[in-house]
Amino acid sequence: MPPLPVSAVALPGAFISTILEGDRKNDFTDPVEDQQNMLLATSSADREAAFSCIQQIDFRIRSVKTEILQIILDRHDAFVKLYNNSISLRDKIDTLFMEVDVVSRGINHSETGMKPKLINALQENRTIMQEVQNTKSVVETLEYLSEIQNCVKRFQEYLMQGRIEEASGSITYMDSLLESPPIPTERKIQIFDKLKTQLSNMKESLDQTLDDLLTQSISFKKIGDNEGFSLTVLSSVEGANATALLTSVFISLNEVDSINMQLSRLKKNVMKYLIIPLLKHRESWNASIEVDDNVTARLIIGPNLNVKNINQDGIFTPLITIFKFMYTFIFGGLDHSSKELIILPLATQYASTFGKFISHDLRDVVISEYLSHVIPTETFEFKKFDEVAHDVKEFQAEMRKMGFMRQPRDGEEEEESTLGAYVAKVDVLFTIKKRDKLLELGRNIMLEGNFESEEITEEQKSEQNFNEQKAIGESVVESSITGEINKQKEDIFAIQNNNDIPNEGWEVDWNEGWDEDGWDESENKNESLINKNIESKQVILEKKLVRYSISNKAKPLIDLIIKTLNEARNLNAKSGVRLYQATLDFFDLYRAIMPVFHYNTFSNVPALAMLFRNDCLWLADQLLIVQEQFIDSLSSSSDSENTEDMKGKISYFETVEKLRELGKEWYDIQIDKQKSVLKEILDEMDGVQQIANDDRFEACQNAMNQIVYTMNHLSKIWRDVLRPTEYYTVLGVLIDSVLACMIDYVEDLYDISAEDSQQLNLICTMLFQLENLFNKKEVNSVEKYIKNWTKFLHMTDILELTQAEIMKRFRNGELVCFTTDELEGLICALFADTQIRENTLSEIREGHPVVTGEKLMIPGNRREE
Repeated sequence: MPPLPVSAVALPGAFISTILEGDRKNDFTDPVEDQQNMLLATSSADREAAFSCIQQIDFRIRSVKTEILQIILDRHDAFVKLYNNSISLRDKIDTLFMEVDVVSRGINHSETGMKPKLINALQENRTIMQEVQNTKSVVETLEYLSEIQNCVKRFQEYLMQGRIEEASGSITYMDSLLESPPIPTERKIQIFDKLKTQLSNMKESLDQTLDDLLTQSISFKKIGDNEGFSLTVLSSVEGANATALLTSVFISLNEVDSINMQLSRLKKNVMKYLIIPLLKHRESWNASIEVDDNVTARLIIGPNLNVKNINQDGIFTPLITIFKFMYTFIFGGLDHSSKELIILPLATQYASTFGKFISHDLRDVVISEYLSHVIPTETFEFKKFDEVAHDVKEFQAEMRKMGFMRQPRDGEEEEESTLGAYVAKVDVLFTIKKRDKLLELGRNIMLEGNFESEEITEEQKSEQNFNEQKAIGESVVESSITGEINKQKEDIFAIQNNNDIPNEGWEVDWNEGWDEDGWDESENKNESLINKNIESKQVILEKKLVRYSISNKAKPLIDLIIKTLNEARNLNAKSGVRLYQATLDFFDLYRAIMPVFHYNTFSNVPALAMLFRNDCLWLADQLLIVQEQFIDSLSSSSDSENTEDMKGKISYFETVEKLRELGKEWYDIQIDKQKSVLKEILDEMDGVQQIANDDRFEACQNAMNQIVYTMNHLSKIWRDVLRPTEYYTVLGVLIDSVLACMIDYVEDLYDISAEDSQQLNLICTMLFQLENLFNKKEVNSVEKYIKNWTKFLHMTDILELTQAEIMKRFRNGELVCFTTDELEGLICALFADTQIRENTLSEIREGHPVVTGEKLMIPGNRREE
């Protein structure tokens, strides 16, 4: 290395710059080197290990450079001085750097260096390894496909030999192989589709074989006409090439996940051919088992079986026989050596699955065909039902033993969907059955088209010193049952059977919408209703017997209620209240059926409409009596806590109010209908104008005759139906509507000739005979019930009176029923415009005179005199 052409001061910096520049130059890599480094970086771990020596050499060279540089920097001044003064040192340093540079070029040179050569060798090695890996993948795929093909061949061989368990195992093994195949992704989809199709075909073939074997092994058959059914089971079946065991069939079905489908089909056949026929003929049919040999077993369901071991202990014993037969001979729960029932894991597993399929259908059919018929309908039948509950418990224990039912865990309650849970709610079922029976009996009575009347005699509360005009159009029904009716109902809640014992121990919670909330609200409503009925006036009561009629439906209905409540007394509080709730439903049904089903009858037959109205009011009165006596009967019970709970919830006030509203509704409907009939007759008359004309007079005369006939007809049909007060009130309301219309017709005339006046008087006089419909012995009975009667009589007289006679009555206060405007209109229509008429009108306009201390003369009294 020649001497550096620099001064002593500048030498260190130049030397260091040269060294660093050379070092930076070595750090730069050309594109070829970058590609080599990338190849090296992406090589595997084995290749990097082979190349590590070259990397270490390169690293060592760089380390030497760094150490030399550091030495120079540490001894800068001494090095510069020696380097400039010592030729030998300078030569050594130059030689050292040259050697380092040669070694570096020998390693990193892009064409002749060791590193590129080694990279090329590694690249060739990687290519070879990739080819080896591809070859290995092909070999593994071929081995995999070969194994699958062998599996298919084994399946076909097993199936031909009747080795169905091994055949199903082959399918399971092939299915597991298809879960993780060693096949490249690009070929996986195409190959997989073919393999899955082949596996599906194998499953179908096995399913068909197993189905054929089951059909041969398990067969249902009808025995003659109504002689029963049989279930025959073969423990082994001769196939085309070999014998297959029934247990192997179920193992294979379980292996290929087809067991559920076959058990579901078996369940349908068991229900159709065995259980349902047995329950429908439970009185005469039974179940028995016959074993012909070691292969064939037969279950027979039918009547009068002349075989051994016939069970006569009830419906659940034959059912247990059916399920034991299935567990033993179908599911494999039989020890072939001892011929005894054993508990096997697989048999229990099949029984559990079968039990899940059949449990709901079995429960429903046992309830509908048997248990629902033996639910008690009387309280004394509860003890007898204990035997049924015990049979249910034993039946479920046997079913759990064989696995058909799940064993309850410790402390776990009975499942809601089991027969045990059903019979445990016997008190609820009892009340439901009683309710259904009550509603059925009541509905039959309600739907009958026969409406015969029955006479009722009772004491009426009559009111004296009461404003009679206020009572017009109102129906007052406040009565108490006396005489024979009270005698019949006197002990309605006495205990009829001393052996009746409340069903204690059967109490369960309700779950079917019998809401116990709102009782306090109901009591407040009832209290308000009672306070509402309190009259603020002083009433003097006097006894008076009255007669009216109700239909032949009312008494049977109230008798059903009394009987039902009498049974409620012998139940616990919850069941008793629930049975009371059934009586509320009973009257809801009454209010729903009667006015709808008999609508045409009530609408077209006035007598039956009023009879139905009386039924509603009579039932309402009876319910209040029944409520009072029922609560009194509870007070004598020894179970005070139970009875107090019931007493607080018994109330018919709301039902009574609804019945009275229904009766009033049909009362109003009938009154409105008859008013419409009378109005149509009057409308056909088309007023009373020009009545002097013969045709007009005849039309008016016919209309009056029709009205009289209609009222006489209604009087006859209602006389024995309604109470006297109601009877006269109804007639009064209808006649008053006619009189009001006639008064309006006359007052609407602006000019009445003398001839018209005479004819009008004749027409109006025809209605006087309606007075005969009322009780003439009672003073002013007509005026009491017909508001416009006096006014109509005066108007009829005015048509024939002179002005002087009219004014005489006016001054005596007899015409106060007319307004001054009405009197002015009549005077103007009847008399010509003269000074006398003007004076008369002037006096009338001043208003009615005040008359005191004199008895008014009314036309009715005068005529009688």
